[in-house]
Amino acid sequence: MPDLANRWAGRLYGTNTGNVFLDLNQDGRNVSGRLRIMDSIFGVSIYDYTGSVDEEFLLHCTPYQAAEGVELGDVNVRGHLTQEGNIRGEWESTIGTAGTFELYPHDIASADPSERNRNPEQIHNKTIPLGSVRLFKDDLIQLIDFIKKDFSKGRVIVTYSLRGSELTKYADDFFEQLDGIERLNYIKIVIQEPEAHGINRVIVVELVANGASEIRVSGINESWVLGKSESIFQALKPKQNSLVTTYRKYGLNLNGAIFIAMLIAIPDMQDWERRAIFVISVFFLLNFLLFVHNKFIPNTAIYLEQVKPGFFKRAWPSILSWVIAVSSSIVAAYIFSLLNSGGS
Repeated sequence: MPDLANRWAGRLYGTNTGNVFLDLNQDGRNVSGRLRIMDSIFGVSIYDYTGSVDEEFLLHCTPYQAAEGVELGDVNVRGHLTQEGNIRGEWESTIGTAGTFELYPHDIASADPSERNRNPEQIHNKTIPLGSVRLFKDDLIQLIDFIKKDFSKGRVIVTYSLRGSELTKYADDFFEQLDGIERLNYIKIVIQEPEAHGINRVIVVELVANGASEIRVSGINESWVLGKSESIFQALKPKQNSLVTTYRKYGLNLNGAIFIAMLIAIPDMQDWERRAIFVISVFFLLNFLLFVHNKFIPNTAIYLEQVKPGFFKRAWPSILSWVIAVSSSIVAAYIFSLLNSGGS
């Protein structure tokens, strides 16, 4: 039976967030005392509590004092002692609020500056850019399962765009309530949970239709941040379309070749009017085809109606990119021949 009699301080997460402080008195397996919460929105609230400590840390908290106009309910707390000597767990109230918490011993030793320096409070961040991503339902399920592997309490939250608005759901609810969604061009996957020192470790995978898709990982453990971000990138790497990615990053190589060919061909035209028409036509053609490419081949495509896609479904973006490239070269050549034959 652990001896937890001490002063404890920490953080509260969930429907309410804020700082927590409690004096914990222990008599055998029974504990009691007073708990204070500084809610980030509703201010200070005070609870009296009783509970027990054995394999689990259990408290039943009853309101003692609340800010004016704030309704409090009884709160039940369930947690466990971690290997680092902290208390981590969940809370739930009778008025429907709930969340997680983490507490740290806050005696004189832990408040000493030299003691705190042994556990520096710092956050490591890693961002990895992604190219054009094509996912199907099975791919998305596997990605979410992989992301949440290192999290015991945190739940995956999915944000997506539908009919001009953004919706946010837990991942389980998202898959159960697809409501006939066949394709998404934007999705953000987020999971977080308390790690230590009141700091959350966080994973964000954001896949956008236009712009930069990214993997963002944060935490106090540098090796975990670097390893987790790289492993997610490797999991998504086979799902990236290299041709579409290259087009969006550099412009399609064949379109660049058309531009160079235009410069080479211009001297063959006898008068400046035809040269001007040819240059304007080619620039208009390249910009129009870039617009068509961005419009019909978004950076992100997530197909939710098909679990096991066929070869053509996966290859279609590359095929369409090559069709656009080839058609641009044919049209440019036709314009050149038309203008050049008209001057002979």
